[in-house]
Amino acid sequence: MKKSRKLIFLLLATFILQCAKKEEKKKSEFLPTVEVTSVKKTKVIRTLKLFGSITGEEQVMVFSKITGRVTEITKPEGSVVQEGEAIVYVLNDIPGMDYKPGPVPSPISGIVGKIYVEVGQMVSPQTPIANVANYARRVKVKAPISDQDLRWVKKNTRAEISLTAYPDQTFTGKVTNVSPILDPISRTATVEVTIPNQEKKLLPGMACDIKLVLEEKEDVPALPISAVFTEGKPRVFVVENETAYLREVEIGLIGEELMEIVSGLKIGDQVITIGKERVKDGGRIRVVSRTSPQGEEER
Repeated sequence: MKKSRKLIFLLLATFILQCAKKEEKKKSEFLPTVEVTSVKKTKVIRTLKLFGSITGEEQVMVFSKITGRVTEITKPEGSVVQEGEAIVYVLNDIPGMDYKPGPVPSPISGIVGKIYVEVGQMVSPQTPIANVANYARRVKVKAPISDQDLRWVKKNTRAEISLTAYPDQTFTGKVTNVSPILDPISRTATVEVTIPNQEKKLLPGMACDIKLVLEEKEDVPALPISAVFTEGKPRVFVVENETAYLREVEIGLIGEELMEIVSGLKIGDQVITIGKERVKDGGRIRVVSRTSPQGEEER
């Protein structure tokens, strides 16, 4: 009888232990999975993205001063033209009058980019004749900017230019002019960026993306923007011993992908970047990945 009771007790204890292990395993399976990163010193950059079109350093539309018929095109598209040289000749052939063809000169030196007329075509002072651009040394980009962003842009602000024609190359320029007034219809002003073009890769008419570097800080503690709750007071989840703790932080410069951490954290603190919405203060979590503030996986 005693042996039977011991056996029953042993079986019951074993069953309870197995149930407890299953329950513990079941609970562990429902732990929120998160990705974390460590607070590190790095560069934080605040930028403004604009879109524009490249023009020559000097670029003009050429018009005839008289009404008449085009008799000759002396400078076809792609020709080098000097200031004052004739691009086309126009004859005012009024019946009974003996006029000679008159030159339509270029007001600047550059390249004839486009001819808009044909020999024999009638033109007037309102008819565009040609487009001439000088882009041998520098080009310009003019882009609209909203009234909200205008106050942050100053002359000599660094600009990074990217084009689909050169996907692996970035061109650097600077802001050379900022419009002091806004267009009353579009509610935008105009920013002018000048870019060196000694290799003549940048051609008038090319569309481009402009990234203005408004502010940057070197070697400051930073976290990805995705790590910070920005509603109300800025907060993050700090991970210690597989447990998440909510902590308030002070934010400095906010960049494209990173935020400067002024206070509330120290270098090396582990902070949740992905999955933080499913976490509770003081709750257990499961870390599945660790990355650097720049998004690189940490080993």
